[in-house]
Amino acid sequence: MKIISGEGKLEIIYDIKLIGKDILITVTGGEEHIGSVAVGNCGTVTPYTVEGHRDDALAVPLAQEVSQMFRCICVVSAGFHRDNLSKEEISVVLENHRSGIAKVMNYLQEFFINDK
Repeated sequence: MKIISGEGKLEIIYDIKLIGKDILITVTGGEEHIGSVAVGNCGTVTPYTVEGHRDDALAVPLAQEVSQMFRCICVVSAGFHRDNLSKEEISVVLENHRSGIAKVMNYLQEFFINDK
């Protein structure tokens, strides 16, 4: 399932895959890459961020929220890159991510409720 938050060059794309009772989410935008991976286990998160990247700001809160709410393993791979973003544009990206997390949670809640 794909979910998009924001628009244009600041949009963030969430690709959600269920693997058994676990959840894998890829978060991308701009030039796609893997800058950070976060593994959530029932709300506890172990992150790994590639040197020079800041994508943990996207991976960690999503892995934590999903794994805590659904009491599961959630792996989030995040990679968002756009050259020369202003502070205002970075704020928009982070706001898009907050909105995106809400959309992901709503989708997963609906899926899990309807799946039972």
